[in-house]
Amino acid sequence: MTDYQDALVLENLDLVNWVIRTRISIPNRPLLTYDDFYAIGCEAICRAALKYQPDMGAFAPFACRYIYNAIVDHCRAMNYRLERSVEISEDENASLLDMLTCTSVDFDETVTDATAMSALAACKEKYNGVARKGVEAIEMKLKGYEATEIAKHYDTSVNNVNAWISRARSKLRNEPALLEILY
Repeated sequence: MTDYQDALVLENLDLVNWVIRTRISIPNRPLLTYDDFYAIGCEAICRAALKYQPDMGAFAPFACRYIYNAIVDHCRAMNYRLERSVEISEDENASLLDMLTCTSVDFDETVTDATAMSALAACKEKYNGVARKGVEAIEMKLKGYEATEIAKHYDTSVNNVNAWISRARSKLRNEPALLEILY
């Protein structure tokens, strides 16, 4: 990205939060949390800065549309994967639907048990580079660390940590071991 595009992103980064808070309803489902949406929004605003041309008008409306569309596309993809990856009977279908729509389910508690952490550790061995750092950051988040603490641990910025996590999540969404545990 050019310096101009970097400046556009930094000046308008608060648009990601605004779009999520005003236009998106956050469901209580794994991989569809505020942090997921924020990471997707950050990627989208960077793509918007790359495509933006000043003669198109103001950057903010253009970026908001990019952010919103990226989040909606992500939700559609997750719903599609859920429909395709889970084969269950009628009785199990009802309980799964209750679990996905019930606000009292604590997915963090479900995900942080020993089985999920070991599955995540096994998945981590398959990756290197940014994806591996992302899996490690996800493990740290599941242990209760904040993104700022993770960034200090790796001596990097919070935006880098969110990008790593986003990259890792996109890879982990296709991991059968994790899909069994999460869904």
